[in-house]
Amino acid sequence: MVYDFLLINPWIYDFAAYDFWLRPYGLLLLGGKLRKLGYSIYYLDLLDPFHPELLKKPKRKDFGIGHFYKEVIPKPIFFKDIPRRFYRYGLPLDIFKRILNSLRFKAIFLTCTMTYWYPGVFALLEYLTSNYPEIPIYIGGIYVKLCYEHIKNHLSLYYKNYPIYIVNEDIEKFLEKIRKKYEPSQQPYINDYPIFDMQSHCPYVIVMTSYGCPFNCPYCGSKLLFSYFKKRDPEEVFEEIRFWYENHKIIDFAFYDDALLFDFENHLGIILEKIISKNLKVRFHTPNAIHARFITREVAKLLKKAEFKTIRIGLERVEERLDNKLSLEEFLQAVNYLKEVGFKEKEIGAYLLYGIPGENFDAFKKSLLFLKEHRIPPYLAEFSPVPKTLFFEIAKNESRYPLEEDPIFHNNTIFPALKNPDWEKIKEVKDLARKIRYQIFQS
Repeated sequence: MVYDFLLINPWIYDFAAYDFWLRPYGLLLLGGKLRKLGYSIYYLDLLDPFHPELLKKPKRKDFGIGHFYKEVIPKPIFFKDIPRRFYRYGLPLDIFKRILNSLRFKAIFLTCTMTYWYPGVFALLEYLTSNYPEIPIYIGGIYVKLCYEHIKNHLSLYYKNYPIYIVNEDIEKFLEKIRKKYEPSQQPYINDYPIFDMQSHCPYVIVMTSYGCPFNCPYCGSKLLFSYFKKRDPEEVFEEIRFWYENHKIIDFAFYDDALLFDFENHLGIILEKIISKNLKVRFHTPNAIHARFITREVAKLLKKAEFKTIRIGLERVEERLDNKLSLEEFLQAVNYLKEVGFKEKEIGAYLLYGIPGENFDAFKKSLLFLKEHRIPPYLAEFSPVPKTLFFEIAKNESRYPLEEDPIFHNNTIFPALKNPDWEKIKEVKDLARKIRYQIFQS
């Protein structure tokens, strides 16, 4: 069959990757808007853990999360000191080639989320340009926005004579260019929601109620991706959730917002009240940390009533505070409110950021013991330097890698901000976090 466009979510080349409500939201959103304009599209998810041709299905857990299919591949030579295996996550090459050979298309759209996941895109480019040299390719995503010069230099060096374009503008401006260049082949679709229904299986849906963030943390790239903070209309968000619930039987929804609880009464609170009033039997998850400062007793009650099942709160550190968003008193009060209204300890978790420049792992353990004392499950978030942030500037002076030369050195697994990682101490910290969670859950 001939399609207007082929959209591809690339493989991940990394030491670790996990489907913790991980989807290429920008690419799926673009697909929805293209479909609404009348373009026929085919979505090829190379990370698809449910693909029917996979002989061994990856393990899955509650709420739709779980592992990806993976294959061991040679570790990059500059990571020889990292005591872990390296993988290609996603569909085997033979399945990918078989699918692609059955399709015809006028243009290809690729994305890349983490800056250090670009090898998956480059592997795709090598195959696509060798087999479809005349087909235009459009590349967007977080990697492109944060590392524009890197992708630009790569294309100039290896693909100068190919029709490959970098997508660095916002989605509406990009759509204007597409509409001028390509004629839609079918009637407009009923809505422009992200194309979750085009996956081989849809265990959950990602929702964004807002774009950007009103805060400016020194380690975060939100302001670089969205220069403004913009809230969507609560009624529109509710209708989107209701659509997936009523038409596709989706019950699990994960919020990708960077400031989900901001202005709660005039935004998320309205959405949740409508969901409750319409008796939608859904469940919500917050893989991106929510701000403890905005969790009042009334907010906690509404989150519980609306069936939030995964609450992750950003703490970052107990000592050596990284910003002034939150005091420990505010954090503990927020957790107490959640527990008072009935949230179980296994539904609550605190993110701790570690591996920052100059990290002292012995001192960091105090943060874990603080959470243990207050019976709050700890979840570790390894630091990854985000280009153009304050912490990136600090990290590049501390790192054993040339962070500015290649985004592959941003990988959080390699602890890029440290001159000499002590892998034994790192293991001790990880083991301690797991042990504390186990003790809290079992007692």
